[in-house]
Amino acid sequence: MSKEKILLIVLWVFLGINFYLPTYGVPFVVGFPFLNYLAIILIVIHIIEYTVFYKRILAAENSPFLGFIKTLIFGLLYIKDLKK
Repeated sequence: MSKEKILLIVLWVFLGINFYLPTYGVPFVVGFPFLNYLAIILIVIHIIEYTVFYKRILAAENSPFLGFIKTLIFGLLYIKDLKK
């Protein structure tokens, strides 16, 4: 697995943890609301990518759901590795 993909996994884990943290209290210890908006924007962008590259993903994967999950996590890093 490439360094970029590992960094993306770390980013999604961080965004997931931030989602469940409270937004009140001591700064730098609790969740940041703007990161929740960033996560929502990234999810919407990756859903758009999935719809745009649906035929390409379907040709490369046995399961469309697995392709959807990989697209949600890795986005264009996953798409660019697919055969054309």
